Formats: sequence, structure tokens, C-alpha cells
Amino acid sequence: MLASMAAPPVQAAPKPASQLRTGDPAPALGGVRWIKGAPGEGFKPGQAYVVEFWATWCHPCRLMMPHLSKLAREFKGKVTFLGISIMEPDKDAKGLAERLDGFVAGMGDQMDYNVGQDTADKLIERTWPRAAGRSSIPCTFVVDGKGRIAWIGHPAYLEGVLPAVLRGAFDAKAFDAKLEALKKVQGEFNARFKAADYAGALAVADGLAADDRVAASAQRHMRLLPLLHLDPARAEKVYREMERLGETDAHLADTLVAQKGLPDVWYARAVELVKASSRQGSESLHLAEVQFKTGRKADALETLRAYAVHLKESQAKDPAKAKAYEPYLQVVEAKRTEYQQAK
Repeated sequence: MLASMAAPPVQAAPKPASQLRTGDPAPALGGVRWIKGAPGEGFKPGQAYVVEFWATWCHPCRLMMPHLSKLAREFKGKVTFLGISIMEPDKDAKGLAERLDGFVAGMGDQMDYNVGQDTADKLIERTWPRAAGRSSIPCTFVVDGKGRIAWIGHPAYLEGVLPAVLRGAFDAKAFDAKLEALKKVQGEFNARFKAADYAGALAVADGLAADDRVAASAQRHMRLLPLLHLDPARAEKVYREMERLGETDAHLADTLVAQKGLPDVWYARAVELVKASSRQGSESLHLAEVQFKTGRKADALETLRAYAVHLKESQAKDPAKAKAYEPYLQVVEAKRTEYQQAK
């Protein structure tokens, strides 16, 4: 059980749409149904928080969950992580609750932090991301030790945010300006890489000023891709460095799978990366997809078979929540048919 937090006597009133900004008091989390952990509604003075918004249908959200779990462990005792499900399409409240329970149980330690569900009237979505003018997920808010919003953005950049927030030295405007500069470099890189100008893409990556954790990590990722095509030996060195720093994950696996004509060792690594960040849960679908796309059709079908067995066993163990697993069984069957019929 993760540490709980006490609710302060006064909570911030919800802001109108697009008026929640950095520096504002963080809105309350009243009415959240906590599926994992029991952190309460308020924010404890002196403690920082990451409030992450996600949905079960959001693949980028799922890819971020192991990363968030890693950070939750790294900053344990200093930063409390809260993942709140929003934007779910279900109309049946009971069915949604059961489905979310099944999803979170299936993720296990890949969601190693507090996990909750938005209210039926979408209060949390309206008073957090919507109030900040954010309409896409994953979306992350960092709350500082004074209960104020320190930063709003994508969870991939948290490593560059949290240390400064904890020191009381975080400048959101300066950080976002650096992110915008980084995104421009990434845009130029992507254009050259897409045009198969691998030497040009590598030059862009090499020219990046990697003067912090976020930029240095981005540079390693950018260097790896053209080097896979230009210099396999250097690509191997970059990959090993990323591996040492804990930057090889399921997100990188998808990037590798998207590359055409690589030696099979890289596709095998992609499979292993997904296996390492998966367990017998919803990420089994991701594993099967990677196996299928890398020419491992038999392995993909076996992964789906084992996942279906796991789902049926879960139904038998908890008949009251059996319906929660039906949507996943339907997806498994659809994927099985798709893979079997593929030439």
C-alpha cells in the first residue's frame, strides 16, 4: 500500500475551462474511486505529487506505465504518483468499474503507484486537464510541496522536472522553452530520417546540446535510429548505453519494429523488451502484436492463447467480476483470427 495523504482543510475551487495554469493551487481529487492505493483527496504539505491522466484504450498511456512505475520507485517518499483513468467510453458504470479493476490487476507492478477512476460526471477530467486546455492523453500534472501546480505536460519528460521541483528551483517557463527547442530539433531529425537521409539525421542528433537528462536521453534515441542503417557497431554501443541507463523499454520496441530491413537480432530485442515490461495481463496483446509484426506468428498465437487462459482463470476465481474480462477475451479472439488469416 502506498503512503496516504491527508486532505487540507481548504481545497482549491475548480477553474473554468482553459484557466488552470502553473502556479495555481491544485484542484481537489474529491470523488475519485481508488482502485489501487488510498491517497485521499488532498495534498500533504512538503510532499510533491505526479497526477497522471490515462485511459485503457490509450496505447501511449500504457507504454508510459512502466516508466511511471520506475519513477515512482526512484522518488519513493518524496513524490507520490497518482494515475487517474478518464475518457473511458463505457456507458455502464458497474461494467466500467469492473473492467478497470481487471485492467489494473492485470498490469500488476507495471502500475506500481496509486490508481483511480474519475467520477461518473467526469469532475476530475473537467477540473484538471480540461480546465488546463488539455484534450489529449497521457497528460501529467506535477504538484509541488506547497500544493501548487508546478508543471503540465507529457510524462516522458518527468525526469527533467521532478529533481528541480524537489529542490524548489523549477522554472516551468524555462523548461518548456527548452522542450520547444528540443521538439524543433526532433522535427528536423524526423524529416531527414523519413526521407532516408540517415547521415543528415545523425548530424542533427549529434548537434543537439545534450546538457540535461531529457536532452541527453533524446539524443541517444535519435542517434540509435540512423546508426541502425549506417553503422551497426556504433548502434550496438548506443543501445548498450541506453540499456545501462534504463532507457530500453516497450516504447523503444515499437520504434525498432517500425524499422524495415534490420537484422533479426534487433526484432528479437524488440520482443524481449516487451516481454520484460509485460506480465500476464493486458500488455500481452502488445507482446503478441510485436511478435506478429516481426515474423513470429506462432509465438504471437501462443501468447494470445496463454492470455485467454489467464483471463478465463481470472473469471473462475472471481465470478462476481467475470464480465470485466469479457471485452479482453473478445479482443484476443479478434486478434487470433486476424493473425491466423494473415498470409
